[in-house]
Amino acid sequence: MALPHLLKYVYTHGTDEVIRRGKKIHAIGFVELVEYDNLFASAVFRVKDDSYSTFYKVYIQKINDPQHVSMRCACPYNLGDICRHEAASLFQLQEMLDKNLLKTGMSKYDQKHTVAKMKHIDLKTLRLLSSQTTYQEAEQYLRTSKADIESAKEETVKATVEIDGKSYKVIIKKNEERNFDTSSDYEDVDHPLNLPKMIVFLQLLNSHGPYYFDSIRNWDKEKNKLLEAYGYSLSDDLKGKFEFSYKDGKPFLRVLDTSIKRVNTQTAASMSKPVVVQEEVYTEALPKQETSVITHRLGLVINFNKKNYPYFTIDAVSGEADENADVFSGKVEKLDLSKYVEAENFNEDDRQMLNAVRKLQEQEISKYISRNSPFSGIWENIIHQEEDDLPDDTRTLVREYLFPKLKKLFLSIAGKGLIFQLAKGKPFRTSNLQQVNISSDEIKPSFDIIKNNGSIEIKATVKAGGLLLDLKDNEAGTPIFYLYNHQLFSWKDQHTSEVAENFFPAGAQKTNFSDWSNVLQQQVLPLTKEFKVNFDKSLLQEIKDGKPDISLYLAEKGDYLLFQPIFSYKGFATTAKERDEVVVPSGDKVIIVHRNRPAEQEFIEKMQNLHSNFIYQEDSQALALKGIDVLKNNWFFLFVDAMNEMKTPVFGFDALKNFRFNTARPSTKIFINSNTDWFDAKIDIVFGDQQVSVAEVKRALANKQQFVQLGDGTLGILPEEWLKKYSLLFRVGEGKTNQLKLSRFHMSVIDELYENRDENELVLKLEEKYENLKEFNTIKEIDLPEELQGTLRPYQVSGYHWLNYLSEVKWGGILADDMGLGKTVQALTYMQHFKNVNGKLQAMVVCPTTLIYNWENEIKKFTPKLSYYIHHGATRSRDKEKFANCDVIITTYGTLRSDIKLLMTIGLDYLLLDESQAIKNPLSKVTRAASLLNAKHRLCMSGTPLQNNTFDIFAQMNFLNPGMLGSMEFFRQEFAIPIDKFGEPDRKEHLKKILYPFILRRTKEQVAKDLPDKTETILYCEMEDEQRSIYEAYRNDYRNQILGTIETQGIHRSQLTILQGLMKLRQICDSPAILNETDKYENHSIKLDELSREIVENIGNHKALVFSQFLGMLALIRGRLDQLGVKYEYFDGSTAAPDREKAIQS
Repeated sequence: MALPHLLKYVYTHGTDEVIRRGKKIHAIGFVELVEYDNLFASAVFRVKDDSYSTFYKVYIQKINDPQHVSMRCACPYNLGDICRHEAASLFQLQEMLDKNLLKTGMSKYDQKHTVAKMKHIDLKTLRLLSSQTTYQEAEQYLRTSKADIESAKEETVKATVEIDGKSYKVIIKKNEERNFDTSSDYEDVDHPLNLPKMIVFLQLLNSHGPYYFDSIRNWDKEKNKLLEAYGYSLSDDLKGKFEFSYKDGKPFLRVLDTSIKRVNTQTAASMSKPVVVQEEVYTEALPKQETSVITHRLGLVINFNKKNYPYFTIDAVSGEADENADVFSGKVEKLDLSKYVEAENFNEDDRQMLNAVRKLQEQEISKYISRNSPFSGIWENIIHQEEDDLPDDTRTLVREYLFPKLKKLFLSIAGKGLIFQLAKGKPFRTSNLQQVNISSDEIKPSFDIIKNNGSIEIKATVKAGGLLLDLKDNEAGTPIFYLYNHQLFSWKDQHTSEVAENFFPAGAQKTNFSDWSNVLQQQVLPLTKEFKVNFDKSLLQEIKDGKPDISLYLAEKGDYLLFQPIFSYKGFATTAKERDEVVVPSGDKVIIVHRNRPAEQEFIEKMQNLHSNFIYQEDSQALALKGIDVLKNNWFFLFVDAMNEMKTPVFGFDALKNFRFNTARPSTKIFINSNTDWFDAKIDIVFGDQQVSVAEVKRALANKQQFVQLGDGTLGILPEEWLKKYSLLFRVGEGKTNQLKLSRFHMSVIDELYENRDENELVLKLEEKYENLKEFNTIKEIDLPEELQGTLRPYQVSGYHWLNYLSEVKWGGILADDMGLGKTVQALTYMQHFKNVNGKLQAMVVCPTTLIYNWENEIKKFTPKLSYYIHHGATRSRDKEKFANCDVIITTYGTLRSDIKLLMTIGLDYLLLDESQAIKNPLSKVTRAASLLNAKHRLCMSGTPLQNNTFDIFAQMNFLNPGMLGSMEFFRQEFAIPIDKFGEPDRKEHLKKILYPFILRRTKEQVAKDLPDKTETILYCEMEDEQRSIYEAYRNDYRNQILGTIETQGIHRSQLTILQGLMKLRQICDSPAILNETDKYENHSIKLDELSREIVENIGNHKALVFSQFLGMLALIRGRLDQLGVKYEYFDGSTAAPDREKAIQS
């Protein structure tokens, strides 16, 4: 009936103030979980203080271990056992465990007392705190039956629920935190609310609403306040006059008799205020007193006059002590710790001891018992007489409260004086106090099994102070510690104290020999795992060294798969913490086997060598590995093979949920047939006797899983080499059962499967279609057209052949050579060839406005036999005859968007998009317009087909080969996001395999041998004094600005200032005259002087291009050229296309 151990920790170690403020911090939501490690059972919380806007981190370790749970807070208030931030974190952690938010799978619930964390009956929370089956059974039960509500008052409901002919008791009550304490005798260890509790909650909710418990709360005080306004109280007859209703859990008064009016009361405002008389206060300095040595000391008395458990109390006494503070020099006074005690007379150690002793008083124990027994009231109600002893449940609560506090206190005062005992039956007088010495040594019992005539005796002994003593020699009269000859010893831990208590006070247990087998199994063997047990020689069969039988059990814990080695000796399994001697029963006798620790360690080391990421847990000898590591590089199959080789059986597969792997490798059969424009692939994948559908594999790949769900509930692992070989086929293919359909554009996928085929896995029946396509993989050479003016470089000839290959297989492609490598001339050469072969050509080139005249000039220069028409400008013609009378229509993207209704009616032999990154957005109007054009062959040209991200290529490929990359959403999820956001190399490689037949790209570095050498000369200019002084002034000014901005706003908010400074300095390097400042600077420019000299001395009759990023600098250059009398043409971004072309041609 006790609270969860985390809340016990709070109530055991926290003061009332710490508990109150911890609840407050938790209630207002100042606790945030930062990190939770299920494997190591640890958590980190970020907690905001309730008084200051300060955050502290709380670290909690060994969450699942009630005996060893520990925590640490970074706050400066963490001076005691627990601070308010730690208390708040434990409240939050327990709430998360109750709601199963941490998915530990470790929670076990005692239905005698569970807490439902809700302020009113909330259906959503009820479903969260129970299983789905329990909820449905409760609803079904209430359709035909009802719970018997025995009483409902004082926020407590008692009910009986009859299920399958058996009655179950249910108690539900509101606790201090306004949550629900629940109790029932129906078993359900997996959820806080069992079936009877759920039935009662739902019945109350359906019948009375969510705030029913507030309506049965004692609201007399609040009701009387409401009635006072009308001159009434609850003691009056209210029938027909007033009625109470409840809203949001609070009572509201409704007046039924309209003749009753409010009583006029004198308001605080009308009352006369007292007059405060100001008095002068005189202060007088007191003479400084010398600090005296404190000889008044605190003593501790262990009083054995308590008649019931734990048979002692801890009292405090004070008095004058000698110089060494070993003994009191006179009479002592017993302190009443239920009242205020002036602690200023004590030193710091005594004050701390006083606080510790306060926590050991009966009222503190009573408070702890009440919190842990909300339904029984054991401490106050069950003990009716002093002689009555406590029930076992209550004794356990008393022991778990006292033991840690006593042990901490004893360790802090070990070896010090002023510690006394008061023997049982002695009155509390100074003369009856006997001094006690507290030892810092921890003790642990050992046991002797003695065979007498017809009986077996289990005798407990302890080794204390160098002496071997019987447990019955404990002079304390309490099992919680051991006292002998005025020397007090603490047990090693609370569990040891519990074991010792089982042998208290006799120190031994006797049993008939006829019952020895049961006692051996149930009582003695568990003792041998932790304590030294000496058997009578007549009970020993043999003692020998053992060889362990090794097995491995699998379990899962969060994201980890646990590998637990089990070492069995004579059929008895052992754990890491157990003793080196294994006691194995053999009839009425025992065999003692010495564990072979080296053999155990050798197996663990072999296991560790199987994976470098194994985490070893020394306390349990278990190894843990993250699920993702289990799947990588086919490790799971390597593990299964290793266990088979080591002849080590592996158990626990059936109990796994998330890691229930099938040990069979996938067997794959693929039959591929060709059709008109697609390929059919029939696929059979089998794990052992379990068939897998195409849809399941596709779903696994989409979810980035390396396994598929099989029909028998196990998980089939897809090995790395299998994924590498087949995942691209499943990504691009369409289908659900055992059929996949692939587009003709996915020939590269089929080709790769063919190149790496396994005769046992892949059967290709592609007939002529496949053979024809295979032939196309070899690009044939064709002659250049005679009409071509000029000579193509070798790489340009290869590009010309590639364009012809695309045309023959009816694929669209992207010519993606670097800028300046002659993409235009390659395209024009193929257009001329197309016209020669087919006798006619109707082609359209769509390009940016700036390239219109470049296409015109290139046609005139290289293929003058091709006629062209520029469809652009406000005066452009809408006459189709204009288009029919030319070979090449040149237009712009903007014009295409505007005239799409006209242009889409033209049947084109060839459609070419120059700078095709203009259609990278698949939803833009220009992309949609380009896709509407009617063309037999399509080509894109761009030196940068991917400008920003992978998604740029989708619209271009969809324009060229519709459907090749699937839908827009498919491409985004399968390729764009994995590549750009997560950098997944396998997706990048898959996309590359799909695209490589459709993109031809050569860089300048690759074709350098075919290009003339580039001559590059860098002229360095040193600024003169005037320009240098302006530069230095601006540099120093911006340096100070930037440092100041960084200091006040941080580096990320200073980027604009940095960029502004760099821009200004670059402008000054050209000339200070181009700065956009109110006060203009003179033109001091060494660059302009050097450029003028270069033009006058070295240009001669040649032409030159002069570029500048700044319009102001271009204006200065124009002025200087006018002064020098040098002819020039000028244009910038504002120059219209026709004027720009005139300037170039002049």
